[in-house]
Amino acid sequence: MLESPITIDINGADLIDDQGAAMARSSPDTPTLPAGKVAQLSLALKGAAMIMRGLDRMAPRLSTEMMLRYFVRPRRRRGDYRAQLPVGARRLGIAYRGQTLTGWSWGDEGPSVLLVHGWEDHCGAMTGLVQPLLQRGFRVVTLDAPGHGLSPAMDTHLIDTGEALAALMGRLGRFEAIIAHSYGAAATSLLLARQRHWAPDHLTLISPMQDIRQHLAIFAGIAGLSPAAWNRLQHRTQDELGQTLDGISVLSAASDLKSPGLVIHDRQDPLIPYAGSARLVERWRSAQLVSTEGLGHRRTLRCSQLAGRIASHIDQQLRISSGFTSSLSGGQGHA
Repeated sequence: MLESPITIDINGADLIDDQGAAMARSSPDTPTLPAGKVAQLSLALKGAAMIMRGLDRMAPRLSTEMMLRYFVRPRRRRGDYRAQLPVGARRLGIAYRGQTLTGWSWGDEGPSVLLVHGWEDHCGAMTGLVQPLLQRGFRVVTLDAPGHGLSPAMDTHLIDTGEALAALMGRLGRFEAIIAHSYGAAATSLLLARQRHWAPDHLTLISPMQDIRQHLAIFAGIAGLSPAAWNRLQHRTQDELGQTLDGISVLSAASDLKSPGLVIHDRQDPLIPYAGSARLVERWRSAQLVSTEGLGHRRTLRCSQLAGRIASHIDQQLRISSGFTSSLSGGQGHA
């Protein structure tokens, strides 16, 4: 870890040293179901959840298959985010699994930065980071993951989304920096641990999901599954993916993350517990933990103060690592 964790006061105070943050511990390795409501279901999905729970008592194997199909098929957010895109956006088409994923790019020169959104989100969620990066001379790229945003409807999961990012990099080249949120942070970390040649010079993870079990737990909480149904879903997911769920973990991948970076997490995040990030930086030794207060899970992406700090930190670190002295120059990426 680079130095002591720090806390950002979103009301504009200076950074505050927070020695105790790294001593926090996450929930048990086998997570419990999330307490309370973590998402609102449409009437159709509420009906489907009721059917799954009813089937679970009479035909548990069939209900588990239904659960798996819903787990890997993200719900789409309503509305078209294109009106939110910063000026100068250029649309990208990335071939993946016989489909074309939608991405966007800004800028023509300078080191390239990839923005990766979270589960059931889209490129529009990451646009608050675009202008601060452009102002510092970066090129910026973002991608709608399979089944998300303007990309085609597709089943996906943490490993698959990582492979979609690899397809993007295969087309555009390695990125000098990556900023990823939540599920996207987990998918990115797992990819970089498997395919180290894509490792950026700087990696920022915001509210990172801990592992696929945590994702399954969130899904189980939304669907109102019993612990027994959730347990069956975990086993079925493991069979489907052909690997143990324990290995699909950011904590397991952390020792393979060699890029310096930031882990940013809000102490009051209601969806992904903050303590998981404190554990992560203990294993990812070249990362620094940055705590926020009062931003929750998604508002971290809309905080202009935080966006500016992230962009400045990447700027400074790339100058140090690459010996930049005046303005940032182009790197190996081709965004």
